[in-house]
Amino acid sequence: MRILDQFFISADQMAPFLVGSYNSGLVILSLLVAIFSSGMALQTAHIARMADLRIHRQIAICTGAIALGGGIWTMHFIGMLAFELCTSVHYDPAITMLSVLPSVGASWVALQILSQARVQRSHLIVGGILVGLGIGTMHYSGMAAMRMAPVLRYEPITFFLSIVLAVVLATLALWIRFRLHRTRLTLLQRVVISGIVLGLAISGMHYTGMAAARFIGQTTPPDDMIIFNSTFASMVLSTFTITVTVLVTAANGLLRYRQLFLKMEESESHNRAIVDTAIDGIITINSHGTILDFNHSAERLFGWKAGEVLGRNVNMLMPEPDRSRHDSYLSNYLRTNDPKIIGVGRDVTGLRKDGSLLPMRLAVGKVRQPGDPLFVGFVTDMSRYKALTESLRQSAEKAEQAAQAKTAFLANMSHEIRTPLNAIIGFSDLMLNDQINAQQNKHLAIINQSAHSLLALLNDILDTTKLERGSVELEQVDFSLIELCNQVVASLRLAADAKNLEFRLNHAPELHQFYKGDPMRIQQVLNNLIGNAIKFTQSGAVHVDVNPEPGRNTVSIRVTDTGIGMTPEQLRHVFTPFTQADVSISRRFGGTGLGVSIARQLVDLMGGTLKVESTLGVGSVFEVRIPLEPGKEPSLSPDDQPVPRLPPLRILVADDISLNQELLTLALEQHGHSVTVADNGHKVLELLSKEDFDVALLDVHMPEMDGLETARRWREQERREARLPLPLIALTASVMESDRHAAQEAGMNGFATKPLDLPSLLQEIAMVMGLPPTGPLEHSVEPQESSLIDWELGLSLWGSQVRLRRALLSFLSDLHTRYPLDEIKQASPNWEIVLGSLHGIRGTAGNLGLPQVSALSAELEEKIRRGQTRQMRRRIEQLQEMFNRIAHELGHNGPPTTYSDAQQVVVHPPDVALNNLHILHSSVLLNELDEPALQVVCQYLESTGQTDTLNDLNKTIDVFDFAQASLILSKLIKDLNASLAKDPPRHE
Repeated sequence: MRILDQFFISADQMAPFLVGSYNSGLVILSLLVAIFSSGMALQTAHIARMADLRIHRQIAICTGAIALGGGIWTMHFIGMLAFELCTSVHYDPAITMLSVLPSVGASWVALQILSQARVQRSHLIVGGILVGLGIGTMHYSGMAAMRMAPVLRYEPITFFLSIVLAVVLATLALWIRFRLHRTRLTLLQRVVISGIVLGLAISGMHYTGMAAARFIGQTTPPDDMIIFNSTFASMVLSTFTITVTVLVTAANGLLRYRQLFLKMEESESHNRAIVDTAIDGIITINSHGTILDFNHSAERLFGWKAGEVLGRNVNMLMPEPDRSRHDSYLSNYLRTNDPKIIGVGRDVTGLRKDGSLLPMRLAVGKVRQPGDPLFVGFVTDMSRYKALTESLRQSAEKAEQAAQAKTAFLANMSHEIRTPLNAIIGFSDLMLNDQINAQQNKHLAIINQSAHSLLALLNDILDTTKLERGSVELEQVDFSLIELCNQVVASLRLAADAKNLEFRLNHAPELHQFYKGDPMRIQQVLNNLIGNAIKFTQSGAVHVDVNPEPGRNTVSIRVTDTGIGMTPEQLRHVFTPFTQADVSISRRFGGTGLGVSIARQLVDLMGGTLKVESTLGVGSVFEVRIPLEPGKEPSLSPDDQPVPRLPPLRILVADDISLNQELLTLALEQHGHSVTVADNGHKVLELLSKEDFDVALLDVHMPEMDGLETARRWREQERREARLPLPLIALTASVMESDRHAAQEAGMNGFATKPLDLPSLLQEIAMVMGLPPTGPLEHSVEPQESSLIDWELGLSLWGSQVRLRRALLSFLSDLHTRYPLDEIKQASPNWEIVLGSLHGIRGTAGNLGLPQVSALSAELEEKIRRGQTRQMRRRIEQLQEMFNRIAHELGHNGPPTTYSDAQQVVVHPPDVALNNLHILHSSVLLNELDEPALQVVCQYLESTGQTDTLNDLNKTIDVFDFAQASLILSKLIKDLNASLAKDPPRHE
């Protein structure tokens, strides 16, 4: 307690206290010194933080600590001199000098913290405490140096409050200094704010400590010693401190400048090394185009040495016309500041020293600086790139030529193979319909089936080519995946049962009933995979598992078999076209090796995956993952329009192969048509000029003059002689899309492929002649009650209903060009044009069996001649409405027709037909054809009146479209099963 009594005032001390006063000017001076010293010290801390070397950092911190510590010490003694007490006061020199050490130490701690890039909160708190205690220690040690008659004691609460205030304000000053780095304030603004807070911390602690001081005793007269003027002493002390602080700051600034200078030199050396070693040429010019810098790569690219080009205009590196225009480019940019080429890479041509051209890519950047700007150009040599581009272009051209050659080869191969197949399939089809013995029927069926197998192989090759070219398009329709899988499994069950295989379909209950996708392609994939599994499995099982993948619109289909399996080497080539496990497999099981390859390409086209796992002698697992969106129940599609039974027509057939001529003649004459043949285009033109035909079938490939040239010449002759257009149909064994376009451009109306597909050919004839697609036709017609066409009159004039319909359609198609009536819509119509059109319509309509049209045209013609043109527009609209009715009648109604087919067919019981349907379906799924089963099915369909389905089935099988044939057969099996379930057959 006695120690504290020597320092703090006690309650029993009753001696009077001396009261002093402050010189306000010196108080303000002390505040300014504290703030100035703090600001300079913070600037020194910034310099220390930016220093690259540790020694430079420590020098800055130490000198700053001396400046700040001296400032604290100076502020304290200016504050002491500002305090006026009515007694003599002296200071102990030793204690006074030693009192500066705590302030320097506190300053060093503060600057150490402030010079760090990042500071934790604990560092700020500890640093604030140490700085606050250092300031307090300096203050109270300075007070202890006072020598005077009164006794100095301190009021405890205010004493401790001064220490707390020093710690809090010092911590706040350090925190603010770092916090201001997150703002957008400038460095000067941050230094000033932080300096004010730290200066107030120093001054606040001093004057709070002075408020805690108590001077106990009596006033004493001054000594005889010399009394210095306190204001003068304060000014001298302040000046000295400020000078030292400024010198310290200046020294640190010079040190920092030297650091920056050395760093700049280092950076320049680094940049120079980069520029000199850069692959691209780098050229620097001023605003006048003068070259200021030219690196080594630029020397290599242009062939000039830097010393030869520096100081010269950069246009020396440019060929004409850029050489003459370059200066205007620069001046235009400097005038308008329009950056057309600044910051943009572009391909240009440079000029080398030897006069050769340099293809290059140029990018120009602008360097902003005081005064005129600089421009830096980066030049990339594009010679190798141009050469590579040219090489790639040539390679692409060669690849395109190869693709065209491949397409041409396939088209030619298709034509050459289909031409003999046309005769084989066509004549065997005709003979199978004749009355022949069983042995002959069997031999013909083998010939026919073999030809169809060859055609299927050809179609597979063409399908593979289409898939490779990406020309196969998928449709997106709603369908039942479960029903589709059931159909596939049901159609292949006979083949599996024949081998006593366990054949099972499993599907998860979570599977949606309907999906949206391409059911025909999915069925094609499943037929190939499941068909292969059955083919290569002699005993055991084939399982098909269909499951949806959770959380994804994807369906997984796994086909697992216990067949022969594959080795790892065979597995690597399983998806290669025309490849099977080995030659023995091909000999043993047959096939082309295209099925799995086509399945893989179709799955890829649908965005799915097809993976396979296999072990030799154990079996294989094929897993298909197909993305399928959930769908809805599909609506029933209308049945395809039936093939019309045409009236007897006069048909010109042009083909250079006698077998094809004979086949077409026999097939068409069996349907009641009259056929004339020609073997080249010249004979065709000769026959068309002499005789009248209803339609002409022209083979595209004929000697002397092919079908395309024949069509062009005949169309030209029709235009010259004002003939009605004759329907022309192209006949070709080529099936490429380019062949169709070529036929259309030559003037052909239709397109039919070989081998002969008679239903399709008849459909094409009906289409090009404008015959209605429904119902048979007859020759005896009666005009309908509401008909504008007098069919009896027309037939008496034209002799043939086909000719009459063709003439009517031609009249309607040429109506707007030959007999324009749109002139009536003008405000002041040219009546001469209208009169000429009506006159032409009047005569033509009379010759076409259109008496009402002819009569109205004659009436309007007479009124115009008399000048009675009022309400003419409405009457002509009535005439145009007649044309619309005639067009509608030709397209939808037509004359009543009759046709009878006396051909006798064999009637098979439904259960026999169903059994043959299953046999045929199984063979079709294996890309094979059971001819006897097909014959039974066709006879059954004909006997039950399902001619539309029969035509569709024959069409798909004739072109070996087994996928579509499978769908037709599946529907027939389903319908016949349902019929038998309701009415079981009864055999007597």
